[in-house]
Amino acid sequence: MKRKVTIAAAQMNCKLADIEANLETHYALIEQAIGQQCNLIQFPELSLTGYSLKDAVFDTALMDSDSKWDRLKELSKHISIVVGGVELNKRFEIYNTLFYFEDGALLSKHRKVYLPTYGLFEEKRYFSSGNRFRAFDTKWGRLGMLICEDMWHPTSGVILAQDGASIILVSSAGISRGMDNESRPQNVQDWEALNRSLSIQTTSYMTFANRIGVEDGLTFWGGSEFIDPYGHRIGKASYFKEELLVGEIDFLKLKHARINTTLLSDEKLTVVIDELNRIHIDRKEY
Repeated sequence: MKRKVTIAAAQMNCKLADIEANLETHYALIEQAIGQQCNLIQFPELSLTGYSLKDAVFDTALMDSDSKWDRLKELSKHISIVVGGVELNKRFEIYNTLFYFEDGALLSKHRKVYLPTYGLFEEKRYFSSGNRFRAFDTKWGRLGMLICEDMWHPTSGVILAQDGASIILVSSAGISRGMDNESRPQNVQDWEALNRSLSIQTTSYMTFANRIGVEDGLTFWGGSEFIDPYGHRIGKASYFKEELLVGEIDFLKLKHARINTTLLSDEKLTVVIDELNRIHIDRKEY
């Protein structure tokens, strides 16, 4: 494993329900990242399809064997690739999924666990829920992936870090709400606090790839960023603009953070498991 890894967050706009057009954008950004000698490129949530799919979700769903993955697999021989799309499994269930390609193969997937269905959101109408958070081994170390709402639940990132993840990749289609006096959406402050908190609590690198653009009256704000294991920002993209954010992850810094702040090794997993089981049983009685 290399001591340093160069990662790119592709802050892009998407064409709704147009996989072919979105793939062309992916190819161009991947080639750009390869040209900048990046080791890994991460795209936002549902980057292949756009977010407000509704009934078009069925037309954009891909199985693992679909030929549309072929060029991404070929490109992944030069750079590791994380893309967001709609997954159709063998039981014809549909998921909001992140796909990780490396060395010419689909290495891992994460299916969104927490599907927001409140206010403007209606994901449970169209997607099945994922049921696990798992870290996985890559040539850049052990990684974990989350999709948007997943990261608003603090146990998600803690599970990945306890499972050995050194880098937690969060891909999002974050919707802007209101504006503050710094010309940014009011809810951005909450998102950025969560990003920093995730890194601090897990002493992990955190990469946040958020999209931009407008769909069905929803505006996506961008602001992708990289956070180090101390909670310090090491890279920040603009709001509302397409951008390829590039930053460096230094595993020596991660080693120092985990030696200096032993949050992960001090976690009392048996206490957590026992108490959550107790709460789960108590709730069943109501």
